[in-house]
Amino acid sequence: MEERGAAMTTAVRDDSALEVRIAPTSARLDLKTYTQILGEVRLSLEEVDRTALPVRSPRLKWAIADMKMDRDVKITLVPAVVPPKRSLQSIAAPLHGFVEGVDMLAEAPKIPPYFSERTVARVGHIGKHIGSGGIEQVAVTSLNGDRHTAVVDADTVDNASRAVLPAKSAFSSVTGTLDVLSHSRGSSPRALIRDPRTRHAVRVVAHSDHSELLRKAWGRRVIASGVLQRNSEGQPVSLQMTDLEVLPDYRAPMDPADILGINPRATGDLSTAEYLKQVRSA
Repeated sequence: MEERGAAMTTAVRDDSALEVRIAPTSARLDLKTYTQILGEVRLSLEEVDRTALPVRSPRLKWAIADMKMDRDVKITLVPAVVPPKRSLQSIAAPLHGFVEGVDMLAEAPKIPPYFSERTVARVGHIGKHIGSGGIEQVAVTSLNGDRHTAVVDADTVDNASRAVLPAKSAFSSVTGTLDVLSHSRGSSPRALIRDPRTRHAVRVVAHSDHSELLRKAWGRRVIASGVLQRNSEGQPVSLQMTDLEVLPDYRAPMDPADILGINPRATGDLSTAEYLKQVRSA
């Protein structure tokens, strides 16, 4: 069994990691606070991963690779298991997405790309320990490339709260890929729709009789209609769904990068600037 498990993973670069730095206000960090912060960070990484990458992508699991305790507590999280179908570039997606999202929330009450309402709330939960909870500051750093750092402080918590606060409601629709189905006994079925335009996920709450329809539409492009709640920035936050329609499979337009350099002699002996000048003057 061990050999089979080894075949299911790929090597991870040393810089495919997230550093979480917790600055306590006293010499001793409360254990419950420590575990709650790490738990919210882990779940945030998993949620960003699901929103950033296609529905059927194999998912990462996270582990503690290193921990240092001095004035601050520093924890390094790395992928514990990397499925063979995940590229090194895709491993960086949840790391960069999470850190850049926290950085965006530090500046404005907007739902960042690859975040959902729940992920924004998790950032607020991380920051709730600041001050009276015995924490001065929490910082997260993506160790990929330029080591981007974002700080969770009082302003971040305030913006996170405002980003998911409904400011207006109206009958509308959301189009995107249906993902993350959840239906526990006694509650309404829920899902997320990943909007390719805004790149963040909208929470969908449906009626119980929509359960089978949601299940069959999982992973498909859909248009969901109902009462849509938006924040003060006009971003969709959640939808009380009344109708769901599965759309034809979408074929994205060709990426210009795919044809870049396909005919390097198209301009003859002219430079690109000279060729364009000649075409525009014709």
